[in-house]
Amino acid sequence: MRGIVAALTILMAGPVAADMVTWLTSDLPPQYIAEGELSGLGIKDQQLRLITAQFPEIQHRTMRASISRLWYQIQHEDGMCGIGVFRTPEREKFAAFTRRSVPVPGFRLIIRDEDRPLFVPFLDEHGEIDLTALQQNRKLVGGYVADRLYPPTMMAYIESAERRARTEKSIDNQRLFQLLRSKRVDFVFGLGYESAYYGWKFAAQTPLAGLPVKGAPHIVNGYTACSNQPVGRAMIARLDQMQSDETIWRQWIEPLRRWLDPADFDTALAAQP
Repeated sequence: MRGIVAALTILMAGPVAADMVTWLTSDLPPQYIAEGELSGLGIKDQQLRLITAQFPEIQHRTMRASISRLWYQIQHEDGMCGIGVFRTPEREKFAAFTRRSVPVPGFRLIIRDEDRPLFVPFLDEHGEIDLTALQQNRKLVGGYVADRLYPPTMMAYIESAERRARTEKSIDNQRLFQLLRSKRVDFVFGLGYESAYYGWKFAAQTPLAGLPVKGAPHIVNGYTACSNQPVGRAMIARLDQMQSDETIWRQWIEPLRRWLDPADFDTALAAQP
């Protein structure tokens, strides 16, 4: 429903002016945090404030949208942008991306720490979860966010006709991790810093653990993307110039510090165009 409302609001607003950019945001803490004691202190919340401070001559507006709606708007209307998104050949057909990306720990299988023994039978010789073996299990229920782009090995598990256990589909991360906390699912697919955030949020009540998955990249790269049309391309050109300044790049990466291990933070900071 929120995605429909967002779309109608954009359509009623009319064409995007040359000096206006719409930043499409999604409910995926700690990227954006809409409520609680860290409200407005999400990684992308802070990065968006940096952008607006660097380019005050542009009118910046935000619009909450689902992941699928974000890409629909970027494809069909100029001046639409999203921060920290994944770059794929399909998306390159209609979106322009920044040169510089942020490398962060990739998707993992996130569980309640107390349940580690349940997943030992599915670890391979490298200590990674083998999803092909896990899909034969009848009891362990998984969860994922609808419309999210997961690594191929995870998508294969979610879509497998041979999978014996059920999966739960959630509309956002908040609900997904609540399913894990309430023991309605036994594991979820999520990024490493999402595990860190919800581990902090649940505190001692439900400690979480992230298990590496066989065949899933250990590192993923997040870009900023805009409509591959005049306004969007102009915004990307500004961002490329901004992110080439190492002082500003440090400011861009700084919001990640709270949620990454020091080594992973240093990797993100050292990323080159």
